[in-house]
Amino acid sequence: MKPVTFLVAITTIAVVLSTARATSSSGTWQRIKNPNDFRIRMVAEYAVFMHNFKTEFKHPLRLVSVDRGSIHQFKGGVIYTLIVSAAPVDNLSSKGSLYQTAVRVSLDRTAGGLMYFMPVIQDLN
Repeated sequence: MKPVTFLVAITTIAVVLSTARATSSSGTWQRIKNPNDFRIRMVAEYAVFMHNFKTEFKHPLRLVSVDRGSIHQFKGGVIYTLIVSAAPVDNLSSKGSLYQTAVRVSLDRTAGGLMYFMPVIQDLN
């Protein structure tokens, strides 16, 4: 990825994330009522992009959908925990696999980022 493209992508995501507001009261977890909301989808896109970036785009993923999630508001910002479906970018017909991710967003835009991105282990029973 070209540095300019990366910078534009991160700047766009930062602006969207900085406008995100949690509807929960401070200190509580609140279920996301509409996982298809534009801002929630942008958080998920950011998580997938940062996962790809951290793995040096060796096996890049694309976001398929946001299944569910929750928001935790704290004094300095918001934490989004999401269950997303992501698939390899070169397989457009794939419905993807489930991943759990968390993204921290600082309300003053000085800190935050991807906390984790890991596969969801399916119960075999």
